[in-house]
Amino acid sequence: MDENERSKRTAPFKRTLYGYVGFLIALGLVEFLLTYGFNGRESARPFEFYRTFFIFLAFYCLCIFLLSQARNLLAILLLIFLSLTALWVIGYSLNDFLTIRLSLFLAFQTVLLACCTFPLSLILCPVVSIAGITLLQIPQLLGENELNLALRSIQVPELCAFFSISLCTGLLQVGLAQYRQLYLKAQDQIVILNSTITKLTVFSQSLQSYARTAEIEATKKERYRISREIHDISGYMFTNIIAMMDAIVSTGCRNSEKTSEMCSAARSQAQEGLTETRKALHLLRANEQERETGIKAIYKIKKIFEGTTGVSVDIEAGNLPASFGDEIDLVLYRVVQEGLTNALRHGHANHVRMLFWIITDQVQIIILDNGSGAKKITKGIGLAGMEERISKLGGTVHAGNAPEGGFQLTVTIPLQKEHDHDSNSVG
Repeated sequence: MDENERSKRTAPFKRTLYGYVGFLIALGLVEFLLTYGFNGRESARPFEFYRTFFIFLAFYCLCIFLLSQARNLLAILLLIFLSLTALWVIGYSLNDFLTIRLSLFLAFQTVLLACCTFPLSLILCPVVSIAGITLLQIPQLLGENELNLALRSIQVPELCAFFSISLCTGLLQVGLAQYRQLYLKAQDQIVILNSTITKLTVFSQSLQSYARTAEIEATKKERYRISREIHDISGYMFTNIIAMMDAIVSTGCRNSEKTSEMCSAARSQAQEGLTETRKALHLLRANEQERETGIKAIYKIKKIFEGTTGVSVDIEAGNLPASFGDEIDLVLYRVVQEGLTNALRHGHANHVRMLFWIITDQVQIIILDNGSGAKKITKGIGLAGMEERISKLGGTVHAGNAPEGGFQLTVTIPLQKEHDHDSNSVG
């Protein structure tokens, strides 16, 4: 997947993260107004106190924004320093450790961890938390100032609470980011697997078609070879016999001994030709019997499909004969091909059952899989082509989710039409 696509998929998570940062900064501002207020001349604190806070808060927000956009390491380090400086100046005159300071520090921590990748972000969590509690100690070391004459020292429970909250918040953010990355990676793998399954299914179908085509071509070539052989045998033998008969006729059968000898030779030639022709016909018949049709062809599909996809296929032939004739055999072959393809490509099944039964002069095929089924049945080219073939035979097609889960394809083809066709052709 390219960088632009990945950026689009991670954008919602980043927007949520930076929205959280904006909420924390706004929360710190609201907490400041509620805690210290600002009533102009009536305020007990000097004007510089408020001016310092708002100026450095604006400067801090600018640093946080730039830090969220920065990609250069030197720029990130500089912005981290400026952000911490702004936090130190803001917090120097505040006696609130778990409200305003905490909110602003969590905003800084969130942006900083968002700039880092795992596992560096995980290592930074305790480091940033320690930096936070160190930042709280600086005003105590520098002493009081004119903006806050009554500087309150931080208590140990407050220090522990600040450290615990910042650490837990950082770890939670790292955990969510890592979960997001794993989720995106799993989605990428699903896309790759779906593409692989589609390619594998197409390859399996092509392999089946190639195997059947190669078998038909091999049979065709063998028939041509045998027909040429029969032609050569019969042509050679009958030519010899005709020549011998002509010789007998030309002698007028005056020489009985010569005539008898030539008749014996002609008979021998005819017997030899008959033997050679029978051998060729037996070979042709054997090749015809070896060609897989009907249920044998379906078992061959099963073997190829299992070998190329790893999906297990069970066949229950019931009372099915070896063959129904070329027309129905071909339709059954295509139905099985389409059923197996849909089970793998759309249902992602790993097990398929195929049931064949003859019920009241109809052959019924049920193909069941343990895949995901379908929320909505959309007739593609394969299913539409199957319905077209079967409707010409007077059959029906029903596709839908199976009661026990997965997908079910049920096809019914009447046998009477095929039988009528056979009887008409014989007559």
